Amino acid sequence: MNNWNGFKELVLIEKKDVCDTIKSFYFKSKNNEKLPKHTPGQFLPFKIKTNDTKMKDVIRTYSLSNLPNEEIYRISVKKIDGGLMSTYLHNNLKVGDCIEAMHPNGTFVLDENLPKDTPIILLSGGIGITPLLSILLANAKDRNIHFVQAVQNSSMHPFAIDVENICKENNLKNTIFYSNPLNTDTLGKNYDVEGFVTKDWIKDNLPLNGAFYFCGPPIFMELLEKNLLELGVPQNKINYESFS
Repeated sequence: MNNWNGFKELVLIEKKDVCDTIKSFYFKSKNNEKLPKHTPGQFLPFKIKTNDTKMKDVIRTYSLSNLPNEEIYRISVKKIDGGLMSTYLHNNLKVGDCIEAMHPNGTFVLDENLPKDTPIILLSGGIGITPLLSILLANAKDRNIHFVQAVQNSSMHPFAIDVENICKENNLKNTIFYSNPLNTDTLGKNYDVEGFVTKDWIKDNLPLNGAFYFCGPPIFMELLEKNLLELGVPQNKINYESFS
């Protein structure tokens, strides 16, 4: 099945809890046709209609969080207070229901010209893990990757076990930051560093000759870009995705 024009119906086949406020949604083609493989890091635009005659259809984009394939698309969505699309997905969309989507799109993907020995640093803030998880899944076996996750605590830590297992199986580095650990969170077990990803930590722990890809809240990305530039990382090795 080639990329389709405009919007096409996909059917929800599974819905899973990831952690507090985050669920994963698994979609297939309505007619069981093969889906176009996405490039890791890309997103799907979704559309729903509203009952408000003054409001146009609601369109939102969600990064694909699974390994590229021709059978299933997975998105993982945080429920946002007042968010029309995230609330609809969490509360109203049921297995067997259809939703309109466009084909995969987006340019937040690995540079095809990166030499194989270039270190890849993937830094995620909260739900910003979704495109980076897809990149990790597709490149874990043949790339030197350091995965960095920054979240509040274990209750807000999406795909913790998935990332841990992938990194262990492929001998990759995985560093976890908790900015507000729970009393039950243990340093060295649930997380590696308390606080935020700082410029000093980057300088001391990450290869500055690598290619950096990050996604998360705006302030997270703004500070990362500022710190990386100040540390001498070239602008063309700094890549980020803004959810908007």
